[in-house]
Amino acid sequence: MSFATDQVALLQDAYRKVLAGQSVRYGERMLVRADAAWISAELDKWTRRANVEAARAAGRTPGIAIADFGGVQ
Repeated sequence: MSFATDQVALLQDAYRKVLAGQSVRYGERMLVRADAAWISAELDKWTRRANVEAARAAGRTPGIAIADFGGVQ
């Protein structure tokens, strides 16, 4: 697993716990229900990074699509 993938797993666990009314420690930060928006933003950021890493590992270029509209077949 990569660092980004590990972060996604940790943040998903933190998000579940915080939404259930628990507090959780993430690094130096103590997170409570009011931090759900921060957790969600961090989760989005790390999920994007993990997806880019997975795409690169699979030999794909992340975030880029090439289309040919030249009409030549």
